[in-house]
This record gives sequence, structure tokens and C-alpha cells, in this order.
Amino acid sequence: MSGRRTHLRNGATTPEFNLALVGALSVGKSALTVKYITRRFIMEYDPDLEGTYTKHEDWDNQDLIVHVMDTCDKEDSDPSRYLRWADGFLVVYSITHRQSFDMARDYLESISLYLKSQGRECPLALVGNKIDLERYRQVNKTEGAALATEYEAVFYETTAAEEYELVERVFHRVIQEAYQDKYGHIPHPLFIADDRPPTYSQQQQQQAQHQQQRRPKSPKGPTEKKDEKVQQKKTLNKFFKIFN
Repeated sequence: MSGRRTHLRNGATTPEFNLALVGALSVGKSALTVKYITRRFIMEYDPDLEGTYTKHEDWDNQDLIVHVMDTCDKEDSDPSRYLRWADGFLVVYSITHRQSFDMARDYLESISLYLKSQGRECPLALVGNKIDLERYRQVNKTEGAALATEYEAVFYETTAAEEYELVERVFHRVIQEAYQDKYGHIPHPLFIADDRPPTYSQQQQQQAQHQQQRRPKSPKGPTEKKDEKVQQKKTLNKFFKIFN
């Protein structure tokens, strides 16, 4: 284990968990964060803003405090701010943007190298976002699952634009594993009865059920702005220098 494990003392300590969402620009990190914190879907965000948010959970009559960092890596930013801080990582890419998937691999590699250098173990989740934009898909689900397996990460495809439960199960799975790392056991009952991600057919059924409700969809389509790609490339080049 990571050496960071602590123990609850007579129920007096409230468990706290720090989760960091990382990934390329415009993959929906902020939308996923806000969906988990507030159950709301908001379409527009400032891509240059980074923030940390807190949510109190009541699971099986036990209070938990969850801190979520919605990260924004810039050319001059220091990734250690979340690498040292987080108890778990959600690496996010958009299924409609191939480059964001390639960058997700780089994030997984760098986080894994950092944790290994520190003798730590933290849960990792690879999250393919924007399944509501299936018609624009550029990244196969099997590719995402294979990449997650390569880095011993759990894998989910989801969207902030649809049901809250699709997002909640991702966060709860990471918190559940972080709980085990910190305290040496999994709290009971399990936070979700079936923590496996929904199958592709289930996701399609869920999408079809809501097509007639005129729900807002993610604002991004299959292409991204050229200047965003240039900024992402510069950001990742800066980001990975610390591991060379």
C-alpha cells in the first residue's frame, strides 16, 4: 500500500478523500465535476479556470467528505499541486476527440511513474466522456478498455449531459478504492449495487429514452479549435518534463 493509510478511531474521524480530474482541454472535466457536486449540467465553462470543490456524502449513515480538483494544466503550471494532493485520479478524454485520448495515455503514464517514484498506490480511473455525442465518436470503447487495463485503471464511458447516476458511479468507484487504500477495508454496503460500467447497449437505450426530452447536449462536436490543440501540445510538453 501507499504508506498513507490512516485509521478511523472509534468513528470519531470523518473520512476525507481528494480526487483530481485531469485531461486535455474541453473534454468535460468541469462538466463532470459540477454534475457530481450539484447534479446539474452546465454547458459553458472558462477553460482556463481551475478550482477545488467539496461535497459531503452520507453513505450507510457515515459522513464522508470529498474534495474534487478540476484541474487546468497550463504551460507554466506545476502538476505536483495535484500529484501530491490526490488520493485518486480520474483521467478524462472525449470519445469525440482522438487527440484527447492520446493525451490521456500520457497522463496515465506520468501519474503512474510519479506514484511509483513515491512508493504510493492510488486508484486510477480512465473516463471516456461525451457518450451523448455517439455519432461523432472517434475513440472506440475497446480502445479505452484496453488502455485502462494497461495501467490497471478502472474504465468508464459516461456523459455529464444525461443521468446523474452515470457520473455518480464513476466517482463512487474511485472513492471506494481510495477508502480501501486509506483504511484497509471497503465500507459496507457497497455504494452502488453494481459498480460495473453500463454496457454499450445499455448506454444506447439510456440515450434513446432521453432523445425526446430536448435535454441540452455537450457543446463540443467532433473537431476542436486549432489554437486549443497547440496549447494542449505545449502544456503536455511542459507537464512531462518533470519525469524526464
